[in-house]
Amino acid sequence: MAQRIILITDAEHFVAPATVARLRAGGARVIAADIAYDDAGDTLRQTTPEDTVARAVAVAGRLDAIVIAGTFPAPRTPVETLNPETTRPFFEKIAIEPLAYAAAAVPHLKTAGSETGAAAMVFLSSAGPMQGIPGFGAYAAARSAIIGAVKSLAQELAPFAISVNACAFNYIQTEAYYPKAWLDDPARRAKLLARIPMARLGDPAEAAELVAICAEGRAGFATGQVFGMSGGTS
Repeated sequence: MAQRIILITDAEHFVAPATVARLRAGGARVIAADIAYDDAGDTLRQTTPEDTVARAVAVAGRLDAIVIAGTFPAPRTPVETLNPETTRPFFEKIAIEPLAYAAAAVPHLKTAGSETGAAAMVFLSSAGPMQGIPGFGAYAAARSAIIGAVKSLAQELAPFAISVNACAFNYIQTEAYYPKAWLDDPARRAKLLARIPMARLGDPAEAAELVAICAEGRAGFATGQVFGMSGGTS
């Protein structure tokens, strides 16, 4: 089977680094894009969706799958603060840009060779909006926009053998979200773990396995799904 070509955006954030490592360990050629990178081999400076996808295809020759991370901070936005200026940045990065990546990638995914397995589009998202997160209305709304788009995109692209899914995470331990120094406080740690039925935080490597199932084309008949990973919270 030919080597699978996968593009991942925002490759330096949240579970994306673990995902890049997992996909490469599995034999895929991963083109990793991030604003922190320069163009060098299989790393690209992330610019516009159209340009980033075009340069990835120019480097690798084709595209079999795209993992769209859409990473953005999640500061509190109490309902009294919700206005166009407050909410627009969330939607620009979490909803509008990921959909633009989908649009840019689809022409290439439609022509992906069957010898690499089913073509795939995977959105990385948050399980938080599925559970409700008081005080984070702007973030939850923007994340929910992509979760809502998955089923529509899946049905539209199913005739082209392209699966479209989202992996929605919460309570995954990364320094950006749950710094180890913060977790060293026993009271804080106990309060946090009390919210999680499994009584622990997830490992980025566990999240990467879930993404890999979708991106590697090993579950091509599963499409239009939002796969949650949050330690048993609902």
